Amino acid sequence: MNGLESYRRREFRGVEELTNAAATLVERFSPEPLRGNVRLAITERTVRHYLSEDLLGTPAGQSGTSLIFNYGNLLRLLAVKKLLAEHWSVIKIKEFMTALDLTALEQLVSGALREAGPQARSQHKRAESNEAYGRASGLRASERETTPPDLDRAPSPPPLASLAVESARRAERASVEWIELAPGLEIKVRGSFRPPHTHEERERLAARFWSIIKRKDEG
Repeated sequence: MNGLESYRRREFRGVEELTNAAATLVERFSPEPLRGNVRLAITERTVRHYLSEDLLGTPAGQSGTSLIFNYGNLLRLLAVKKLLAEHWSVIKIKEFMTALDLTALEQLVSGALREAGPQARSQHKRAESNEAYGRASGLRASERETTPPDLDRAPSPPPLASLAVESARRAERASVEWIELAPGLEIKVRGSFRPPHTHEERERLAARFWSIIKRKDEG
């Protein structure tokens, strides 16, 4: 998966190790925006700032005075960089990241890495040349060619909204337990289920259960 596999079981001792790993991967991201002040370069100062903003998740532990980071922290760092480069606000990123599990984060980062293939880099160079020529010739932005018509587009990453939806579905499936009560009869118990506490609540639940069984038998 674009070089991510080698990082899955690794831990990073301290901000420096995490920064170095992320910097190696982020070089393969989509080219930087032509405008704006967001850059993809990752420094230790950047990582500490993201930690202070609670954007990287909880570190895996601590060894002496150094924090220990894991694969999930690395993915979050790379995902934050990608979303900031796409002009997301910190507040929006923080909300979005809480909805993503490890699989979704991996898909998001892998999608960014896929975009950074040879064709994407060639497209970026062509776009930079067109931008420079347009400024020199006085062309309006709408008159400048920004995408080479003779190159195929790089594969698109999964839609961001679908990543959050799939994360929620995986969490739901993981929290569900099927319990067999009798041959042919199973009930699905979600992790969010809370058993009734009073006699009246238990009676209502039992009545509801048997009414469903009876309706099924009559059908």
